[in-house]
Amino acid sequence: MLKSRRLSGIESLILRGGAGGTFAVPKEWTNRAEPSPYAHLESPPCLVVSFDQLWALAELLERIERRDEDVDKARSI
Repeated sequence: MLKSRRLSGIESLILRGGAGGTFAVPKEWTNRAEPSPYAHLESPPCLVVSFDQLWALAELLERIERRDEDVDKARSI
């Protein structure tokens, strides 16, 4: 983070980008934002995904991709 400033009325953080450039993101999108006292009422609880669940999802996506490739090959014949 390079600095903090208000842009268009929104507290933003200026961050260092690639190739020496910079970019701004709203402070509320970062872990630097003050927590809202109503946050637990506004948003659903955090989802916790285990490694096994992520691995199963990755395998499922690979099977779907292979199936789609097989369908495309069959159509081209």
